[in-house]
Amino acid sequence: MPKFLGKVEFPVTIELGRGLEGAITNITKIGYVDGEAGHLNYRGYPIEGLCEHGNYSEIAYLLMFGKLPNRAEQDAFSAKLQAGAPLPPAVVKVIDALPKDANPMNALQAAVAAAGCVDREAGMVATHASDPASSIETETNVGIRVLSVTRTAAAYIARSREGKPIVTPDSSLSFAANYYYMMTGQKPDAITTKVMDVLLILQADHGMNASTFAAMIVHSSMSDMYSTVAAAIGSLRGPLHGAANQAALDDLLTVGGPENAKAWVEDRMAKGQKVMGFGHRVYKAYDPRATVLKRYAEQLCKQRGMEKIYQTAAAIEEHVLAAMKQAGKPIFPNVDFYSGVVYHVLGFAAPFFPVIFAVGRTAGWVSRVLEYLPENRLFRPRAVYNGDTDLKYTPMSDRK
Repeated sequence: MPKFLGKVEFPVTIELGRGLEGAITNITKIGYVDGEAGHLNYRGYPIEGLCEHGNYSEIAYLLMFGKLPNRAEQDAFSAKLQAGAPLPPAVVKVIDALPKDANPMNALQAAVAAAGCVDREAGMVATHASDPASSIETETNVGIRVLSVTRTAAAYIARSREGKPIVTPDSSLSFAANYYYMMTGQKPDAITTKVMDVLLILQADHGMNASTFAAMIVHSSMSDMYSTVAAAIGSLRGPLHGAANQAALDDLLTVGGPENAKAWVEDRMAKGQKVMGFGHRVYKAYDPRATVLKRYAEQLCKQRGMEKIYQTAAAIEEHVLAAMKQAGKPIFPNVDFYSGVVYHVLGFAAPFFPVIFAVGRTAGWVSRVLEYLPENRLFRPRAVYNGDTDLKYTPMSDRK
């Protein structure tokens, strides 16, 4: 069973590692990661069941409002998402003006920030600072629009760089299905829709990671939700956070086939090189997201006649696990290992892998800052100063 911290009374005394490792930023009920047990839940629901039975908009509602929606609540939430889906003309112009070879995450960050210039309700949280109820209601409504417009912007960035026109969202499709449709121009079949839902659900929240913390830091200053999400996107862009699955896929394609996996893994191990997609800073057991995604990767690869890439991934996993077990250093796949496979089989270009990640994670970013808002306090950590304190100013003419 997962090991919970239990009640925390502030202030607390902790020992900090570099990168704030071990620091406690706040108390949350949104999501919990138990790295030792390989457990992840959203609002108390294990991720496995949410992926099996839920869809992304339902899970986004759960994260934001703390409960699974009934039919009326889900319909009202979906209607708000649909209303916020069209991309403002000013944002379309911003995307079209960007270089076609610009990093898609930079383009997404610019588009989200630009959308904040159009939404007149954005930034009202500071106006309502003395009225917490109004602040939460305003920011919740803005957050839903940010979630929706981020998806539409992400889809259009993919099309714009290929010179293709924007695709208007289809009200008959779900949030995840619409994302695929707006990006590719093709309406997804049942398995593609399910896989898109699973991808977005698995990325929706994951503890106090770098991009989530970035979002909370920015919003704690009473900044607007668009600036908050734009900052989080900037953090996610980094290869240590949101772009690791690109490297994992590159390795996988280099291997060529399952018959080459054993020799390739042995060569990597002999050279002391890392196998991308294995190991995690938090998980010391099998990443539960990888467990879920591995199953859907197999189904999708079979359906699309691309079994070889799945078989290669499975063979690499088998040989890495065996080698690490023998070395007495158990290490397991993380979500990046199989997400790269799924993105590739769906036909998405590698530079857009972090963009898809960002679309899914937006619900988590919005939910975390909304939860923190009622008892908001500006983040203001300290640094340990280790420099001089009594130097004397030397005039320019006397400096060597």
